[in-house]
Amino acid sequence: MQLPFHSLRWRLQAWHGLILLLVIVALCGAVHRLATVHEFQRIDREVVAAERALVRGLIDAWRPADLPEGPLSPRFVFERIRAGDATVPSAVAARFSGTEPGHVYFVIRDADGKILLRSDNAPAGRVPTPSAASSEFSDNLRTVGRHRELHRATSDGVAVLVGRDISAEQDQMLRFTAWLAAVGLGVWLLGLLGGWWLAGRAIRPVDSISRTATRIAEGNLDERIDTADTDSELDQLGRVLNQTFDRLHDSFERQRRFTADAAHELRTPVSILLSETQRILRRERSAGEYHEALQTCHDTAGRMRRLVEALLLLARLENNSVAPRRERLDLAVVADDTARHLAPLAEERRVTIHTELSPAVCLGDPDALGILVTNLVANALQHHRPEGGSVWLRTQLESGRAVLVVRDDGPGIPGKNLPHIFERFHRADSARTGGSGHTGLGLAIAKTIADNHQGELAATSRPGEGATFTLSLPADAPDDTRAERDARP
Repeated sequence: MQLPFHSLRWRLQAWHGLILLLVIVALCGAVHRLATVHEFQRIDREVVAAERALVRGLIDAWRPADLPEGPLSPRFVFERIRAGDATVPSAVAARFSGTEPGHVYFVIRDADGKILLRSDNAPAGRVPTPSAASSEFSDNLRTVGRHRELHRATSDGVAVLVGRDISAEQDQMLRFTAWLAAVGLGVWLLGLLGGWWLAGRAIRPVDSISRTATRIAEGNLDERIDTADTDSELDQLGRVLNQTFDRLHDSFERQRRFTADAAHELRTPVSILLSETQRILRRERSAGEYHEALQTCHDTAGRMRRLVEALLLLARLENNSVAPRRERLDLAVVADDTARHLAPLAEERRVTIHTELSPAVCLGDPDALGILVTNLVANALQHHRPEGGSVWLRTQLESGRAVLVVRDDGPGIPGKNLPHIFERFHRADSARTGGSGHTGLGLAIAKTIADNHQGELAATSRPGEGATFTLSLPADAPDDTRAERDARP
């Protein structure tokens, strides 16, 4: 029993969920990072503005009366603070006071670490710790606990710390992080549900194909996979499987008909053998009667042998158990040999074989093509009128193909039988059978040989006007053309 987690749907869902989770985490992380950077940039601007307001407020409060209006260097402030007689102006103290969320504070110390000025709301133990300055001023923004601080120092060692409480922003960022995680989780869950639905729809044709294939494997060979008129991969797979099932169904049907027909054909001679032996064994017979009975059994056994040999040949041809040879041969030579070989049978049936043979070179198995031509000519002879007639053999090259035509002036093939003329054990009516006792496999064998040689074998006929069989095979190039082709780089 297959575990559900091993199914294709679960595997698709697992990969979809993993990829979706990675995408959501990356997206939420990027959004969180952008929001954090934006918030700290805003806070940093406020801290820098507070530091400038501190210096400006001290300059304005400590400006000497004899100095004209105008900007002063921050060094003036630090020298005043270093003198030790500076106090925090009330305006500055008012700005840097309170402990509500978002309040600002400052601390100023000298090079020896002595605290020179500080706001009343500055956290205890807060001391400026700037980096070593290589220029007149250096600064460093950092987050300490729930505060954002700017550390600035001069080249002579005076350091300033300006900080801002960021507890409200940190709490807001925590809430934003939780909200972002909740939204991401919700999107992921919705994505999982959507992926499960999509995976179900995606593999629904696979389930249909699997169920249909199972029913076909159980014996319902007439059922086929439903396919849409699209070029999707699954529809293409369904069409390919349907074609495969059609071929299997045709193969099983041919095998079933073949078995039934073979059993039917063999049943008659076996019945004759049994009835004849039972008849002759009922009582003592004369030598003539024994001879007559043995002759009947001999003829019946010969018919059975011909039938079995034809069945074995047809099975070997259809199963390709023996690869056909490919030799360069002339159909005219094969047809001429066949005409000479069947001349006694033609003479016995008072049929004249006329030949009109032009070179028709092709590649093929001489033995197999000999059987093919023999079956076509023998069929024309066996199915002729008792009063005799003529059979014509013609070979020629036509449009790059080697063509053999076998035509007779016999009774022809009835129109209802013509589509089935190459089927196994098919026989036309008595007008063409002539009581020959043939197996009904000759034309089927000929058609199979033609197919194995990538050829075409067709029959045309009109009742009372004879039958015509046309064999067309791929022609082989002449010697000079083949030499030129082989020498071509």
